[in-house]
Amino acid sequence: MKLIDNWLLSVDNSPKRGQVAIIVLLVSAVMLTMGLSMAKRAVVETKIDINDELLKKAFNAAESGVDYYLGTGGTGYASPDQVSTADIRATEISVGSTRIDFGEYTPKGGVEFFWLVNHDANGNIGTTYYSGASVSVCGVGFTGSATIDYFYKSGVNFKLRRDLLDFGGGGCRTVATPPSPLLIAVTPVVNGGKFYALGLPGTSFVSQGTDITSIGMAGGAEVGAEATRVEKSIVIRKRYSVPSFLLTGVVAEGSVLSD
Repeated sequence: MKLIDNWLLSVDNSPKRGQVAIIVLLVSAVMLTMGLSMAKRAVVETKIDINDELLKKAFNAAESGVDYYLGTGGTGYASPDQVSTADIRATEISVGSTRIDFGEYTPKGGVEFFWLVNHDANGNIGTTYYSGASVSVCGVGFTGSATIDYFYKSGVNFKLRRDLLDFGGGGCRTVATPPSPLLIAVTPVVNGGKFYALGLPGTSFVSQGTDITSIGMAGGAEVGAEATRVEKSIVIRKRYSVPSFLLTGVVAEGSVLSD
């Protein structure tokens, strides 16, 4: 009788033991999943922190690359600790083109200018002039009036001709360019706008300055199949400025005209 009771007791408890085993397995699976999820999250957060730090280094390298180019003319920069580098590319603005378009808004009373003579490395004007007989100054959606200052050289003298042109119908206005042209400066009178210059077919403009692109790079080691190197690019536009002697002491010729 005792053996039968023990056998019945074992039969009654076996489902309970099976249920406990299943529960233990489920709890273990949940805990394992949570552990893997937390581990994955920790790896992702660590990678984000590393990338943020590398992005800062890459950006600093890009900035330093611009300074390095402006100071030395070199196109390859490496940080003192050799952790980050920068590749620098310099492109002449509008050189050899029949169009100068900076895409910049010029406010009322502001000045947009287009060079018609070349420059040396220090920004001093040279002797290679735009060869066309005229230049078209065009407004982008501009319908007001603008003062057009045309600077040119006559012998040893620098001269200025000033026109007041009406862009009421939109489009472009023609500015005659006698020999030895230097600069065209556009000043919107009532409202601002965007302006660009068009040369005659078969002509080309001289460089307006330099666009400096610096690509900073940091990292480079590989973790598994994922590279940790990052890049950050910045672009600096260095346009030629207007020498002070063109703004003071210039011999003015003629009066303000209207078109």
